[in-house]
Amino acid sequence: DALEAALQGVRVDAIVSCLASRSGAPADSEAVDYRANSHLLDWGRRHGADHFTLLSAICVQKPRLAFQYAKRRFEEELAASGMSHSVVRPNAFFKSLSGQLRRVRRGKPFLLFGDGELTRCKPIAEADLARYLRLTLEDATLRGLLPIGGPGPAITPLEQATLLARICDRPPRTRSVNPALLL
Repeated sequence: DALEAALQGVRVDAIVSCLASRSGAPADSEAVDYRANSHLLDWGRRHGADHFTLLSAICVQKPRLAFQYAKRRFEEELAASGMSHSVVRPNAFFKSLSGQLRRVRRGKPFLLFGDGELTRCKPIAEADLARYLRLTLEDATLRGLLPIGGPGPAITPLEQATLLARICDRPPRTRSVNPALLL
């Protein structure tokens, strides 16, 4: 009902959803990563949208956390909807590292899941990701699942921590967080 009221009278050709839960906790993930996107898809279909671009995440390939399962479930619903769609899965997003940068600048440790060697990624800049999202509306070949990353070799979070420490002229410090805390 709130979506209907907020978008009353809006003409739509396409939808770009960058919705994401704040905490990643199960209830928040269900409400935002799944249900809010599902409502948006339903609204778009009823109001004439012919394309839906979803900003997702590469980690939904092998979900382990609540937000990953919720995003994956919506991806599957979108694919089954029959609507033209693009699911953009950045393998890392520099904006998500900004909190880590602030921590390191203040002399606090870079937070790692596990030992920091579990994954590798090629972070993409916010502006580059935004351009790519726009291109999904302009280029009909950019449909389906679209993994994307930034330039250069893929690096581990531990390597990211080392790079940020060097840039901030700080000694490298890390703290391990158990990934099970987010389940």
